[in-house]
Amino acid sequence: MDARRISPHAVVSGALARLPGACVISLLFALAGLAAPAQAQSVAPNRYGTPAIPPPSSTYERQRQVTEDTQRRQDDASRQAEQDRIGLAIDANRRKVEVDRARTDRRRAATQNPVESERMRLDYEQRRQAYEREREELERQRAASEARPAPPQP
Repeated sequence: MDARRISPHAVVSGALARLPGACVISLLFALAGLAAPAQAQSVAPNRYGTPAIPPPSSTYERQRQVTEDTQRRQDDASRQAEQDRIGLAIDANRRKVEVDRARTDRRRAATQNPVESERMRLDYEQRRQAYEREREELERQRAASEARPAPPQP
C-alpha cells in the first residue's frame, strides 16, 4: 500500500485495534482527562458573591419559600413605614412647638397689658407641656417598635 493514500484516521484505528482493550480504554480516559482541566479553567469561580442556593426540589417547597419571602418583605416594609410615620409625627410636633412659640412671642410683644402677657405665657407653657407629652408618647412608640423582634431570616 502507498503511504500517501492511508488516512490518519485509518492509522489511529489500526493502532487502536492492535492494542489490548484495557490500554484503549485507559488511553481514552487519559485523553478525556487532558481536555477537562482546560474546560474547568475557562470558568472562574464566583469568589466575591454568596454561593447560589439551589432551588427547592418540589413545587410545594418553592411556593412555601416564595410565600415566606413575600411575608418577610411585607413585614420589613411595614416596620419601615411605622418608623417613618413616627419620625414624621415627631418632626411635625417639633414644628408645631416652634410655630406656637413664635406666635405667642409675637402676641405677647404686641399686647400692652402685662397681666394679659403673663396669661399668654402660662397658656403657652400648658400647650408646650402637652406637646412634650405627645413627643414622649411617640418616642415610646418608636422604642416599642424597634424592640419588637424581627421575623427569622431563612
